[in-house]
Amino acid sequence: MFMGKYLITGRQGSGKTTLIKMLQKRGFAAYNTDDLPEATKLQDIKSGEAIDWPDGKVDWSNYSWNWQRKEIENLLHSADVVFIGAVVSNQKDFYDLFDRIFVITLSSDSLRLRLESHEHASHHLPGVIERILTNHQAKQRSFINEGATPINGERPPSDIVDELLEQLSLH
Repeated sequence: MFMGKYLITGRQGSGKTTLIKMLQKRGFAAYNTDDLPEATKLQDIKSGEAIDWPDGKVDWSNYSWNWQRKEIENLLHSADVVFIGAVVSNQKDFYDLFDRIFVITLSSDSLRLRLESHEHASHHLPGVIERILTNHQAKQRSFINEGATPINGERPPSDIVDELLEQLSLH
């Protein structure tokens, strides 16, 4: 029996949620941890205390968007093959739990277009898109330098899922 634990990461708006939904439709255990309040929490950087999402923009110098270890471990043990889609502040602390990590890569222009039409209201607050785009290319490179396999996100999502499953021999 094949087993595998996979992380799909990338910038906000890169397409992680879309890929997770497509993997779910294809019968895989696939989770967007942003949708699981026990798995990911907004935490005060100094105290580590979980806080409610503030109104307006989040001051990322004071807060972090963190996975909770027990919940992530539970998700990864929920099936033989598990996909998690996320970008969180502490994800490097969890890389050892994954068999492979993939990063969806996009040009800055493509990411801007996606963010401008993105479903999350927080992306439409003043300055948020510019903040994400400011270090977009450097952040993508850092994911790759940390061992993530780049996946070209400039294609239709179904093609991306097909490539992902082919690379993992799950097609």
